[in-house]
This record gives sequence, structure tokens and C-alpha cells, in this order.
Amino acid sequence: MLVPIICIALNALLVFALGFWTSIQRSVGDKIVYYGQPLDPSSSLAKAQRAHGNATEYAGAVTALFLLCLVMGDHGKIVGALMIAITGARYLHAFGFLTCKTLSTPHWAKAIGALVTYVAGIALCLFLIWDITLGPASMVG
Repeated sequence: MLVPIICIALNALLVFALGFWTSIQRSVGDKIVYYGQPLDPSSSLAKAQRAHGNATEYAGAVTALFLLCLVMGDHGKIVGALMIAITGARYLHAFGFLTCKTLSTPHWAKAIGALVTYVAGIALCLFLIWDITLGPASMVG
């Protein structure tokens, strides 16, 4: 019961921390960089913006999935492990964005973070679909 709540909080923390880091990067250096200006893909600001944007893009879907699992009841260790894997993958993915030399080239942490997010997220979706249509939840009213 605690795993979904902790994972939701950690994903929200990632979004807020990356947003704060992006704001800091906008004001570092000689001049303030405003939203919409062209950026060098190797700049800290470009990396921070992409990390924050990507985390934000997934936060809603991840939160919804985790809340559905919470509402549906205890599903055991597999569902909890998928939630932990997705949350860890989001942090790894953000780490890859922030530490890559440039956004123009691949980075191992971005690739692994994305792959784990996709695989674990799809598995969690399929589990919920199975649970509501064929599993124990289909037996309830």
C-alpha cells in the first residue's frame, strides 16, 4: 500500500526538482536566458529543460497508473516491483539528460531509463487490463 504513494511522491519530487534546476540554469552566467530562445544542445540549460520536460510528460501517466493500482487493491510484489522500476527508470533517465555531453548523442542512462520505463509501464498497463477484464477484479460487481 505504501509503494504506490512513495513512488508517486518520488515522481512528483523529480518534476519539481528538475523544474527548480531549470530555473537556476536560466540565470547562470552573464545573461538571463528566456524561454523559447535557441539553445546549444550541450548547454546545461538545454539539458535541464529536456530532463524536466520529459519527466513532466510521463508524470501524469505514471501517477494515474499507480493510483489505479492503489485503488484496485494489493496486487503483490510484481506490481510493486514494476512501480519501483518505473520510478527508478525516470530518475536514471533524468540523470542521463543532465550528465550527457550533448543532447545530440545517445547516453546509456537515457537509453536504459527509457527502455525500463516503456517495458515496465506497458507491463503495468497490461496487468491492469487483465485484472479488470479477466482477473479477480472482474469478479467484483
